[in-house]
Amino acid sequence: MKIPGGARSLLSAAADTDLPFALWRRPDTVHWEALVSCNGMTKRPVFAKTHKRPFFAINRVDVEDANFADAIEGDVRLDKDGVKFWNGAAYGDDPVSDHQKSLLELSDDRMDVPVQSRSKVEGPLATDRQTYELLVERCVQQIKAGRMRKLVTSRVENRALPPEYDLLDMAERLAAKLPSAFVALVHLPETGSWLVGTPEILLSSTPDGVDTMALAGTQWVGPDPDLRNIGWPDGLIEEQALVSNYIRRAFLEQGIDDFEEIGPRTVSAANLVHLRTIFRRSADGLDADRLAGLLRSLHPTSAVCGMPKPPAIEFLKRFEGYDRGYYTGYLGPVDWDGSTKLYVNLRTAQILGQEISLYVGGGIVETSNPAREWIETVEKTKTVGSII
Repeated sequence: MKIPGGARSLLSAAADTDLPFALWRRPDTVHWEALVSCNGMTKRPVFAKTHKRPFFAINRVDVEDANFADAIEGDVRLDKDGVKFWNGAAYGDDPVSDHQKSLLELSDDRMDVPVQSRSKVEGPLATDRQTYELLVERCVQQIKAGRMRKLVTSRVENRALPPEYDLLDMAERLAAKLPSAFVALVHLPETGSWLVGTPEILLSSTPDGVDTMALAGTQWVGPDPDLRNIGWPDGLIEEQALVSNYIRRAFLEQGIDDFEEIGPRTVSAANLVHLRTIFRRSADGLDADRLAGLLRSLHPTSAVCGMPKPPAIEFLKRFEGYDRGYYTGYLGPVDWDGSTKLYVNLRTAQILGQEISLYVGGGIVETSNPAREWIETVEKTKTVGSII
């Protein structure tokens, strides 16, 4: 799962000239793909009747229109076939713009130059154990009072990075640790670099159809668990069922009632296991407007904020104590070879200068125990934290 030398050199040059880029490896594959924008970030609709060129979307959890995302437009494309340059109509072998030519020239002999974040943005404040457990207690009180059915809390843990760290090395190590996850490094000069190893699809659209999933309920286990022998407490089964019901309603809101459900099944991700149900529908009758509506219905899912969604989001804004940024939003390539793959931004770290912020969280229901919820977040920090 090594990043090819040519890609390393080009991404190092992009970072050195403060150009945004996204690098990713799809689940259960070994090839890295990337897009570099020579003109900074833009805003783009994810599902539209026409797209001129692929882009990488990344979006926050609290947006007015979920179909509009921050976009890294693909001026330069990297995949298993090498480097390609956008010429205004398609990708070709040779750079055509001055920016593309300068980037290619600068990339010579940079394979060993580490990629680091040079952002001066101040990172989020860390959440201590007492504060987090008090937040969980407050959530349980809200649920018992009937104001919410579920809340999804989160927190931040900050750590120092060694002076010689390389973001590309960290992405490689995360990909090796999470072979079945979508692993991405999104380098944004304005807001730092985001390293993600997420197991959860928000919405996948291909010529064959659409997929999404309910992934909820978490238990921590040892490496290589026997999934057949894992039992699930009632509270975690309820948590997963709430997310599944939410997704069913999202499909029905768009007039889609002929979808297939697969699961729930136990799946593993590093030292954690989850319950997962896959929802699938053929592409028949799903135009751009309908797909945009489905994305608006799905994002944010109840798995990242709670139910009912509007009061859950307002409660978390008031009491969670920090700005999530892109954490629990979505990210992924759009119109890449005819497909769009959006993933929920989980197992997330934000790198700002010499510090890394680990974002973790968990679903809270009426039976949740604050001490256990804290321990769950500690276990989750081990996924990304182990590759530092």
